[in-house]
Amino acid sequence: MIGVVAAIAASVGDLLLLLSSNAARPDLLWLPRPSGAVLLAGTYLGVVAIPLYGIGYREVAARFADPMVRRWIVALGTVGGVLGGTTHGLTGLVIHVERASGTAPGDPMAMVARYGAFLLPLWGAIAIVSIVGAAIYAVAVLSGRSSLPGWMALANPAVITLGLAAAGQASVLGQAFLVPAAPNLAHVVFFALVALRRGARP
Repeated sequence: MIGVVAAIAASVGDLLLLLSSNAARPDLLWLPRPSGAVLLAGTYLGVVAIPLYGIGYREVAARFADPMVRRWIVALGTVGGVLGGTTHGLTGLVIHVERASGTAPGDPMAMVARYGAFLLPLWGAIAIVSIVGAAIYAVAVLSGRSSLPGWMALANPAVITLGLAAAGQASVLGQAFLVPAAPNLAHVVFFALVALRRGARP
């Protein structure tokens, strides 16, 4: 259950960061313009909450009988959480710097170009950890080495993230909020599904 709460807190942090980043966009001028305190709150929510995913993955690992699978799930989930919290904090700092410098809002890719040397390696590392973790989890579920039903092999953070990101492409608001928040929202869904199987053990 700690994983669910942490993922909800991280998703709220995402929302506050994205509101701070998107409010001045020409196509989203109707959004409220949040204060610096809102940006700071959103930053620290993610910095504190996302590393707690390691505890959530420990709860997930308890559904598996194979000790090696359990160790990999906990290790990769913990590493991903630390990397995710670091990236969230750095993103908050980038948004603060952009606002303080008066840089005109524009294509998010322009921001990535300016700060890519700091952000892209972290995103790449998170992607690798997420894909490897999802593969280990899915294979173990499909092979019957857990108390989880077979369909939950596809209900992993990587697949759910892709689904949410694809859905977000349908609108400007989706692209501005759902797509970048998809990883943490995916963890809300994932940890909640696993929590529903709380009484089941391998």
